[in-house]
Amino acid sequence: MNCRIVFLTYIKFFRKYGGSYDAVCEKRDELDRTIDGILHRQDAITKLEKARQKAYAAYETQAKQLHTLRMAKAKELEELVVTQLRDLELPNARFHVSIETFAGNATGMDKVEFLISMNAGERLKSLSATASGGELSRFMLGMKTVFTRLQGIETVIFDEIDTGVSGNVAFAIGKKMQELAKDVQVFCVTHLAPVAACADHHYVVEKLQENDHVKTQIHVLDEQERIIQLASISSASQSVSAHAMAKELLEKARRD
Repeated sequence: MNCRIVFLTYIKFFRKYGGSYDAVCEKRDELDRTIDGILHRQDAITKLEKARQKAYAAYETQAKQLHTLRMAKAKELEELVVTQLRDLELPNARFHVSIETFAGNATGMDKVEFLISMNAGERLKSLSATASGGELSRFMLGMKTVFTRLQGIETVIFDEIDTGVSGNVAFAIGKKMQELAKDVQVFCVTHLAPVAACADHHYVVEKLQENDHVKTQIHVLDEQERIIQLASISSASQSVSAHAMAKELLEKARRD
């Protein structure tokens, strides 16, 4: 009777824990480790605490090294960004990387925030609280220019980066993207002639209605078509003077 019970119990374990002798033995070893952990709980806790302290000491050492590196690189980044902002017609802009220490997380013990002042006499504020649309566009372009080179990015896409600007500022944005395009591939969606004139290649994107559906068409422009398109988006005119101004803008973008 006892043998029968043992046999049935084994069959039950055999089916429940994997269907093989090795699987049952593995489960047995797992239960042994669990029991051992309960019986020697304090030893396990002490061991884990020592491991935690050792891990935290290593983390703290690396976090302090990272903090030192961040403090040094923050100054370099400030100088690089301010230089970009000067090129983008923001001569009074100031940029500061604020670094405050805290308890820490997976990225270290630093809370990093970008602070900026766009106009003379303004105190430094968080980026989200201080920049208007046009200023924000230029700031982001300056940041993209810096970080694209630092991170080795190969392609950058700007969608309406020139929002809220015009005139000399728009041309400065176009020239900055032209400069960036020497190192990476740049795609830009724009409705401003000074920006479009700075491109190496100019495409027109159109939506065409065909029966009951809309088709998007992309067309690369030749030299004369570029002049026509630049005249259209700058003055909504195809007059001789509008074409002359568009041609002059195109030549200026290539020359300056």
